Amino acid sequence: MKDNQQRSRPGGLQSAHETSEPTSLREPEVTGRDSLRLLLIEDSADDADLIVRELSRGGYRVSPERVDTRDALACALGRQTWDVAIADFTMPGFSGTAALALVREYDAEMPVIFVSGTIGDDAAVMAMRSGAQDYLMKGNLKRLAPAVERELRDAVARRSRRKAEAQLAHLAYHDALTDLPNRVLLNDRLRQAMLAAERNRESLALMVLDLDGFKAINDSLGHYAGDRMLQQVASRLRSLLRDVDTVARLGGDEFAFVLPRTDLEGAVLAARKILTEVRRPHVLEGHPSSVGGSVGIVCFPEHGTSPELLLQKADIAMYAAKSGGLGYAAYDPDRDRHKHGRLTLMVELREAIEGGQFTFDYQPIVDLKTGRPLCVEALARWDHPRRGRLPPGEFIGFAEQSWLIEPLTMMLLDKALAEWGALDPSRTVPVAANLSPRTLHDPDFPDRLADLLRLCAAPPSALVLEVTENVLASDTARVTRCLSRLHAMGITIAIDDFGIGYSSLGYLKRLPVDQLKIDRSFAGELSSGDDAIVRFTVDLAHNLGLTVVAEGVESAESWDRLRQLGCDAAQGGFIASPASAAETRRWVAQRDAKDLP
Repeated sequence: MKDNQQRSRPGGLQSAHETSEPTSLREPEVTGRDSLRLLLIEDSADDADLIVRELSRGGYRVSPERVDTRDALACALGRQTWDVAIADFTMPGFSGTAALALVREYDAEMPVIFVSGTIGDDAAVMAMRSGAQDYLMKGNLKRLAPAVERELRDAVARRSRRKAEAQLAHLAYHDALTDLPNRVLLNDRLRQAMLAAERNRESLALMVLDLDGFKAINDSLGHYAGDRMLQQVASRLRSLLRDVDTVARLGGDEFAFVLPRTDLEGAVLAARKILTEVRRPHVLEGHPSSVGGSVGIVCFPEHGTSPELLLQKADIAMYAAKSGGLGYAAYDPDRDRHKHGRLTLMVELREAIEGGQFTFDYQPIVDLKTGRPLCVEALARWDHPRRGRLPPGEFIGFAEQSWLIEPLTMMLLDKALAEWGALDPSRTVPVAANLSPRTLHDPDFPDRLADLLRLCAAPPSALVLEVTENVLASDTARVTRCLSRLHAMGITIAIDDFGIGYSSLGYLKRLPVDQLKIDRSFAGELSSGDDAIVRFTVDLAHNLGLTVVAEGVESAESWDRLRQLGCDAAQGGFIASPASAAETRRWVAQRDAKDLP
């Protein structure tokens, strides 16, 4: 799409500020004193010759052009760029300040030096305030060449600074990979388009596109090929749109479109064209590759009156299209409410992952004999903007049923390693994190985790991965291979909530497991029946060379009885409640060498 609209100027000239690359941002072509493109704004040919001779004596090879009217100056400025302009301050009929104003319309950074035979102090001050770089008397031109040299050098610095500022401003509103508008600029354009649509009583459509099959390209050909795919898709999408339309990259493989003066029927036609173009084969690293797409469509004002609400409902429609294999779908408020709620939660969960809405509480695990901290378990919390702080039970199950469990798992592991390690880099107390069974079905997970450990500068021994017994309920061979690779890396593996799930004793001999965590329902408040179960579990684990951790220890009686039964470690409210990383660090520091009461 075209962001810049050119405006005509008198004489058919275009202002340098209206071109795709403003003259004020171009690097000057002059180098040192070899060449100087000089624009002389002077009504006296003799005075112009004096200036050229003085600059030539100063070592410049001057290419001058003299003008003495507004039209001639505009023509010269529009025809080419100049290194410096030297202007008479008091020409009859065309003042120096008027000439300077016209120069600045074309080039904000070109040095302008005034010369005059009659300029006084007041006029000199006015000349400098109007934006000139210097002024000289015609009767004393000895400092002309040094002044030009200084101003050329300063102009290079100004242009470089302005170019850097422009690049930073561009990056703030554009995606670095595709150069499309980013989410910030999209929100602004969408808001402006909504105001215009409301003012003119016109229709407006918003669409969200998510690529299908993009992850397979990343996995098979690498992230460089994935980046090339995104760039090619962005180029194709840009070529489809009108000048008034906007296509933006929201992040990952998701794009959005703002289509002014477009109703639902027009948006459906646009969605079909977009999907047809996206599905055309791509060539990556010499290999033919292809992706598909799913498009969600909403219209203003039928589906919402704020950019945030429209984007959320477009996401919901996109997920409906993806889950149903429809290609595209318009938002339908009468859709099955349960499905609508699930789609809404999926959108909110994806936004939470991208927006960093997850935090951790940490709970220590201590040695039952010495009371010394052995580990801290990271307990994920979702700081939901409307529903408040949610525990894992409110979102992990849903994430496991969708593709979001993979990015959520990696994000949480990254945060736990970085946060705990950054707060306590000198300690050897590892951090434990729960792992979804679905994650263990991914053969690439160990490699990604190894990359994450390197990125966080954390040894594998800094991490304990907890999995439930139900992890073996399906695809035992694949899960075993994945756990074996993780264990071989030096990561500790623990079976969480032992005793309430799969409960097959045979699998403990086959799995590379280091710990058993007895579920809180057995270890929390010990009864005679629970006592027997705990005793049996401890004996079994010790015979297999495993350590035993009791969860949910809430009283001194449970603590003492677990010690008598030979349990190795414990966690629970009696020891320490879940707390922030900083609070847990202080607790660990205080209890590191002390026995619990």
